[in-house]
Amino acid sequence: MREISRLTSKGQITIPKAVRDALSLSEGDLLAFAVADGQATMRKIAVKADGGDRDALNLQLDEWGGSADEDAYRDL
Repeated sequence: MREISRLTSKGQITIPKAVRDALSLSEGDLLAFAVADGQATMRKIAVKADGGDRDALNLQLDEWGGSADEDAYRDL
C-alpha cells in the first residue's frame, strides 16, 4: 500500500484512512516513529487495556502536553 499525505506549516499530517484502517488506529492510539537511512517508519504502540502503559508513555511525550496541542489534534 502506498498513500500520500501533505505536511502542514505546523509540521502536522493527516494519516490517510486506508493506513488508519490497515493499522486499526483509533483516537488516542500512540504511534512510534523511527528514522534510518533517510526513511521514516511508523508503528502503533500496543498498550495494556487498563491504560497503565498509556499513562506512563504520555508522561514521556511532553511535546503533547499543552492544551493547544489537544485542540490541534482533536479532529484528526
